[in-house]
Amino acid sequence: MIHSNIITGKDVEVSEGCSLNNVQLGDGVSIGDHCTIFGSAKNVLKIGWGSVIGRRTILNGFAAQLKIGRRCSIGAMCHFIVDTGPTASETMQKRYSIREEPITIGDDCVIGSGTMVIAGSVIGEGSFIHPKSFVNSEIPPYSIAAGCPAKVIGKVPH
Repeated sequence: MIHSNIITGKDVEVSEGCSLNNVQLGDGVSIGDHCTIFGSAKNVLKIGWGSVIGRRTILNGFAAQLKIGRRCSIGAMCHFIVDTGPTASETMQKRYSIREEPITIGDDCVIGSGTMVIAGSVIGEGSFIHPKSFVNSEIPPYSIAAGCPAKVIGKVPH
């Protein structure tokens, strides 16, 4: 289901069962089936040209800016969430503050399947994130990172 405020470039592919709202998709972007991708009128979610989003991925850019660079490959079942914290009760929200910060993914990044990226994270250009990693900070450009939380374990030659 495609909602409102969708800006697309040329040759964009959106597979069945996807839900998109307040997004800007560059030329040649491909989105796998059953993805949920949304920003807000204030924080339009941006995906750069030539990027591929794997099936059943959730990109939540409602509360802050979420930007994915050009030619990125995001694996299946990834979660990118720009706000963290409890949503259940007012008491819990007072005890544990909600963090609302942008997520930025540089150009030419590869994010392995099942990876979670949370508020305030920055993944530098050309980086490779191993599957099922948990990114909660800054990963420098051309890094190989893995784990929970994700730590740099090597460098991508460039």
